[in-house]
Amino acid sequence: MSISSKFHVLVMLSFLVAVQLIALAITPAISATDNRVFEDPASISNPIIYMLLILIFTAILLLAIKLKGDWLVRGFIQISIALTIFYVISAIMPMWLALLLTLAVMLLLHYYPEWYILDAFGILVCAAVASLLGVSMTVLPVIILMVILAVYDAISVYKTRHMVALAEGAIKMKAPLLFVVPKSRDYSFRRKDAVSISMGNDKKKGDRGAYFLGMGDAIIPSILVISASWSYPPGDILGLNLPALGAMLGTYAGFILLMTTSRDRPQAGLPFLNSGSILGFLAGCLAAGIWPF
Repeated sequence: MSISSKFHVLVMLSFLVAVQLIALAITPAISATDNRVFEDPASISNPIIYMLLILIFTAILLLAIKLKGDWLVRGFIQISIALTIFYVISAIMPMWLALLLTLAVMLLLHYYPEWYILDAFGILVCAAVASLLGVSMTVLPVIILMVILAVYDAISVYKTRHMVALAEGAIKMKAPLLFVVPKSRDYSFRRKDAVSISMGNDKKKGDRGAYFLGMGDAIIPSILVISASWSYPPGDILGLNLPALGAMLGTYAGFILLMTTSRDRPQAGLPFLNSGSILGFLAGCLAAGIWPF
């Protein structure tokens, strides 16, 4: 791995760290509200419901892309993002202010979708979503969800490849669903020629002006960090218990391992990130003498 590649890997890793730290910081405020995604955090049906929602969301996007209904895809994504932003923000501030902030963010993303805007937006939204989902599920449902999503991610990237098609469609439409790390200072995500850039650590021929990382890769392992942080007593390391700390460190280890894999095609991130987070969590439970389930 070249020095330049190592720098970009560190930048993407910093996104994961920022998402998890911000999620931990805002979790007390979110947990103090009555806003929860699921009524029963311990229910095993929670990951199944969440997975069904993901499948429906993905199917609608893929159908719209296949029918070349870019306007429909953009509209669906924008509505979904706006609802997510509003739902999360309204958990920690007055509804009228949450509505104004949601409108301001959506206008900025629509009229100026530059890479640094998308990255800043992605860090904050991923942290908020991870925190909200983390306080909505206990550890066992979260781990079940992570295992299911890791398998689904591998199948959708390596077998059916519909996740690759979805990512390419998101890039072409400048949809705020990905982190963007430019390879040069003059790179602009808003330019039309930015669509030819390959996804993630794919190494195809052609113009590759940036690396891409799906926001789901930052959200899913972070859910376990949040769930573990409130499911077990606070620890001595900045109030963080060992299971949550282990999940964090495991996520980073999984990411670094992902970045060392073959670069001749797109890689599924969740099998690496989720596995690292789960193993780190279990190691933290073992070190703390806690039965995880």
